[in-house]
Amino acid sequence: MTDKQHIEKPVAAMTEKPNRIPLLATGIAGFDQILGGGLPEGSLYLIQGLAGSGKTTLACQIGFMQAARGKKVMLLTLIAESHAKMLNHVSNFDFFDESLVGNQLIMFSAYNSLANEGLRGLLKLITAALSEHRPGVLIVDGFRSVRDSGPSDLNLSEFMHALNSLVFTMNCTTLLLSPVEGNIPESENTLVDGLIELSQYEHGMQLIREIKVFKIRGANHMLGKHVFEINQNGIEIFPRFEAVATRQNKVPGTSGEYVSVGIPSWDTCIGGGVVSGSVTCLLGSPGVGKTLMGLHFIEQGLKDRQKCLIVGFYESPERLTAKAKKAGMNIDAGLAGGDLEMIWQLPLETLGDDLAKRLLDNIARRGVTRLLIDGVEGMRNIVMQPGRNRSFLVALTNELRARGVTSMFTEQLPYFRESRPSADPSSSQLYENVMLLEYVARDEVNQRQISVMKLRENGYDGANRVMNISDNGISINGPVTIIRSSRGDDGQ
Repeated sequence: MTDKQHIEKPVAAMTEKPNRIPLLATGIAGFDQILGGGLPEGSLYLIQGLAGSGKTTLACQIGFMQAARGKKVMLLTLIAESHAKMLNHVSNFDFFDESLVGNQLIMFSAYNSLANEGLRGLLKLITAALSEHRPGVLIVDGFRSVRDSGPSDLNLSEFMHALNSLVFTMNCTTLLLSPVEGNIPESENTLVDGLIELSQYEHGMQLIREIKVFKIRGANHMLGKHVFEINQNGIEIFPRFEAVATRQNKVPGTSGEYVSVGIPSWDTCIGGGVVSGSVTCLLGSPGVGKTLMGLHFIEQGLKDRQKCLIVGFYESPERLTAKAKKAGMNIDAGLAGGDLEMIWQLPLETLGDDLAKRLLDNIARRGVTRLLIDGVEGMRNIVMQPGRNRSFLVALTNELRARGVTSMFTEQLPYFRESRPSADPSSSQLYENVMLLEYVARDEVNQRQISVMKLRENGYDGANRVMNISDNGISINGPVTIIRSSRGDDGQ
């Protein structure tokens, strides 16, 4: 047997057993992915979050989507707000369908029963409603009113036990909505089958929405926080990219094929090109030619009839095509014919997980084999949570390798440095290849040079070489012989 046959399979990659408890797919793709396929049916769930976190929108979206699939849905309110007002709030979302209201989706108010008869009266009303209408989904909005009604801990625990037994017997998946935060040791938290929290994360003047599953009994759910947004479709959840990558645990293959970077003179210096499916970093000062070199790489892919993708943050598609044309490259034909597409995203208030999903969806949909990410700093800027940058990029580069996409990332160095840059310690996990583009002073004139800092699986020329940019694009000339730094000191 070969060594490869002795490799133990990752636990996450093994075939999972089928669920004994059927799962209710919520219809919200990212949510179902976080939940491990959906909510185990006939169970009791608490969805909590402070005012404005999106609880009611999430529950109504699930309710309308289940009703559209033929399930009977019951919405029970424990707040004084009228049903007409609640429906008006969700009527602008695409999931809203007025024809379902009163038929597949029925609404009751239990506010008076709770206020006048306490927990016993509320349980009696719920029992009667479930027995009469036999809904598959029950949504109870304003559940915090149950605790605010002042029951003892024992009475509340008895109520929660009775409610859990009731919905299990009736096989009615039940969502309780409560305006609190935190996994606190109270009856409504400990006696439910699942606890889900919606919250907000503030970074400077920016605010992003997050969702976290504390527990789901009977499901293999993802841990940690995930971001979401509320848009015309309703709630759209983006599972944390690193968590998805960890669960999938994809192992990239190997390749002995080399692909051209689009500059023949540089291909010669690096042993014929870069390895297919590898990730290359073009590291350099502003204006030194990183983007232009990346465009050569893309143009070569178009010449080879490959599907290509450019993801940019600072230069619009129009500016990139103009830059390519000025350097003798024509990528317009690729754009017109569909072999090339561009995703341009200002690195402002957007979600990194959303961008990663759009990028990978584009790769899968079009069969992309060449990718240029122009300005990896933009990718880092939109991943706002502290400490996520490195793991996010590790997950992204591993995914690109696993899909066989040959990629180039441009990364910027400051204009002035005290010494020759050294590779970031994390670059070994991010990039197989690192190429350094920099300005040097020669005879009192700033000139461009290029060198290899790191190149895996290639024999290459390690000399610093002169790089010229003209109307014909980039050309790489002979080794630099006499170099002085831009500060006038001897080169190292």
